[in-house]
Amino acid sequence: MINYILKNTVFLERLNLIKQKQIQYENIIDSSDIFKYQLDRFNIIWQKAYTEIPFYEKWKKKYNLPKKINSLNELKKFPVLTKKDIQQKQNLIFGNLNNYSTISTGGSTGEPTKFPTSKNESINSYSNHYLARGWWDIKPLDEVLLFWGHSHLFGEGIKGEINQCKRMMSDWLISTKRLNAYDMSLDTLEKYYQELKKSNPAMILGYTSAIYKIAKYIDENNFEIGNKENLKGVVVTSETVTDYDIKLIEKVFKVPCILEYGMAETGVIAYSRKGSKNIKLFWDTFIGIKDSDNILNITTINDRLFPLINYKTDDIIETKNCLSVLTISKIFGRKNDFIKIKVADKIIECHSEFFTHILKSISGVQNFKIKQKKDLSIRIEYVSSKKQDISSIFFIEIKKEFKDIVETTFIFNQVDDIPKTIAGKTKWIEIEK
Repeated sequence: MINYILKNTVFLERLNLIKQKQIQYENIIDSSDIFKYQLDRFNIIWQKAYTEIPFYEKWKKKYNLPKKINSLNELKKFPVLTKKDIQQKQNLIFGNLNNYSTISTGGSTGEPTKFPTSKNESINSYSNHYLARGWWDIKPLDEVLLFWGHSHLFGEGIKGEINQCKRMMSDWLISTKRLNAYDMSLDTLEKYYQELKKSNPAMILGYTSAIYKIAKYIDENNFEIGNKENLKGVVVTSETVTDYDIKLIEKVFKVPCILEYGMAETGVIAYSRKGSKNIKLFWDTFIGIKDSDNILNITTINDRLFPLINYKTDDIIETKNCLSVLTISKIFGRKNDFIKIKVADKIIECHSEFFTHILKSISGVQNFKIKQKKDLSIRIEYVSSKKQDISSIFFIEIKKEFKDIVETTFIFNQVDDIPKTIAGKTKWIEIEK
């Protein structure tokens, strides 16, 4: 069966592209050479976009955009492309296309957005994955233990069951054991721990929240994880990861915690690099620009049915790069993840990571949700392996930073479960509009 996969045309295309990218990334290391490559690629992609895609033809006229740019700095003058722009002009994007597939964002922060995609885009994204995983000695067809969701994409009825069977067969062919990230209840955590203990994969991969929960379950119960001599790293993806998460995961699994950053509409964008605390942007696929609010905007420069030009990710980043973003030292998540708190007679905006760090550090707490109301009151719902009131521990920790925090604005409620998004993710923060 492995020989069948290795002879498969699409799989061979992926392997060949991985090799090409490896050579490219080894040979082009000077930033000036990278910027020249990106500039040349952008001008090719941009010309094709405004001459062949009705959306960009109108976009260019509307904003009086140039036919080409002479510096990557000029990309900062392009209008920011948002999901709303794409939602409103679907006819201009899909109207002239043939032989395409559709990717839809999860809609966890609003209305789902549809994007066209192709086989070549899928091959490029796969190749980026394994270019980066190769930095950690993880290879295609290595055994993977995967915590994932997305069962809603299979469909319903008989068709859904057939699609699910196809997925199971595909996972088996590529040496992947898939565990359902939709269900991370305490009973299920025990089953998943037993699965994990008897497995010896090269990589454990999953939503940050799912990996964190199983790691905390193992840590708090002082469980052994079994023989993991093959394990090269634990890859967390699709949700913001905190320093606390990384330390816990590395403590439990005794291998590096590897950060994978991407989006449904783009594929993987950046990856942790061995020997560095930064994550590296795939510069042959994306140009990254940090705006005045430290939000990352990306431009795709690989061949796509619908390229994204100065597309707003909504993610706040920290980077030392001033021109094109090549490395990111920190991803803080969405701009709306800031919570307003009352300290004495002042209102202070505090990033949610401060709160999630405190809640994750409380023994027994497995899951939680922080809801900020319009009146600035904050409701904290939490799932715990034992019955407990966490308010006193919470305030001891928060007062180390904010001595005069107004405690009456907080309401705590222990619950049995926290609902996930349709994509199976945990939405830790909710701000009432």
